[in-house]
Amino acid sequence: MTNENVNTSPPVNAEAAISIAPNGLEASVKISPPQNGGADLNYVALKIFLAKNRIVYGINDAVLKSMGENPAYNKEMVIARGVPSEDGIDARLVYHVETDRQIRPKEKEDGSVDFKDLGIIQDVKRGHLLCEKIAATPGRDGTDVRGTVIKANPGKDLSLPDGKNTTVSEDKLKLLAAVDGHVSITAGKINIMDTYVVNGSISVETGNIDFSGNVVVRGDVSQGYSLKATGDVTVEGVVEAAQVTTGGNLIIRGGFLGGDNGSLYVGGNAICRFIESGNVVANGDLETTYIMNATVKCGGKINLIGKGLIRGGYVSSRISVTAAHLGSPKAASANTVIEIGNDPFLVERFEKLSKEAEEHEKNITSLETMEAQLEKIKAAGQLSPEKNKQLEKVKAHLENLRPTYKDIQEALATLSVQMSTLGRGTVNVKQTAYMGLKIIIGDETLILQKDHDHVSFYNGAEGLAFVPFIKQ
Repeated sequence: MTNENVNTSPPVNAEAAISIAPNGLEASVKISPPQNGGADLNYVALKIFLAKNRIVYGINDAVLKSMGENPAYNKEMVIARGVPSEDGIDARLVYHVETDRQIRPKEKEDGSVDFKDLGIIQDVKRGHLLCEKIAATPGRDGTDVRGTVIKANPGKDLSLPDGKNTTVSEDKLKLLAAVDGHVSITAGKINIMDTYVVNGSISVETGNIDFSGNVVVRGDVSQGYSLKATGDVTVEGVVEAAQVTTGGNLIIRGGFLGGDNGSLYVGGNAICRFIESGNVVANGDLETTYIMNATVKCGGKINLIGKGLIRGGYVSSRISVTAAHLGSPKAASANTVIEIGNDPFLVERFEKLSKEAEEHEKNITSLETMEAQLEKIKAAGQLSPEKNKQLEKVKAHLENLRPTYKDIQEALATLSVQMSTLGRGTVNVKQTAYMGLKIIIGDETLILQKDHDHVSFYNGAEGLAFVPFIKQ
């Protein structure tokens, strides 16, 4: 027998190597092939291998089984993936007002441009949504392949830009106007100002002003422009042939030069240095130094101070006119009419409210009848769900109508007292009422045939009469 030396190498089993991405979110396995009849790595062996290397999260079991059954040697296979963290989204603010308001003339429908309407005021009402916050999100934590939590950074929060006369909603996400006014943004804060200040004149630089609140004008209201405010208005300079409308009181320190088209409409009392031409309507009292060639209607008293002159035009007051001089020494050169005790605006308001009261009363009576009928059906246990909803609506409607009706009745009672004084009143002359002056009190008219000094005119039992001056 011949002996042969056979050089046989020992078997080498397949081996696995692990690699992990620097961020820990991916693990890969590479298998080296077995040699000399060595054993492959099966699924269980691979599971044990991963566990020894602390790969516990995001394992792809399907890939792991495939590697155990049909290994791809010397090829890295991603065997596990972690979940990255997601940082939160920063809070952001959504503005519902213009933060960079551009002053520009308004384009009309016909294509022309109104240079008097510059949109300078950003007017808002109480409760108007000014700004809302889209809240920051907390983010989502991640997990790496070894099961370690990767913390997310929450989004950065933002504060609402709450300034003067604003309020924040209960959920802290909405900023609302607390008053009627205009938007003023200062140092990033939204303020609602109930007084709008014009640091100069209302002119081509500002355009017309229309504001819910009070307005102060440091200069003049120039010819051809308009100023409207729901509150009080103070003009430090002169109102030229312009239109001024206020819901409250009016003060014009420089006076009113109304011209042909100028007008003042005052919801409350008016104080004006002087009035020359134009039209003036004041629902309250009016005080000025002189009135010349103007049409003035007043729902209260008219008091002339200083030179105290009314010359030319038509002046009407519901209660009284008190002045130093009425008319002109040259009667033919000045057509001056003073009317007392008549207030067409008062009558108009009374008639309007009377109609509203009548309509409310009819509606309330009709709803109360319906309510009684439905309550009767309900008491009998025969009220359907639809009819029950109808009953609730009727009751809610009545709850709204009754207080309004009460307010209307109270307003009518006040107007009735005021109307009871119509047809009466006095014209009080501190110095001279000149010949040719026309005085109307109620239904009576008197044209003076001579000058009268220091007298008060009134409507007596036998028509217009006068007595020595009655101090007001």
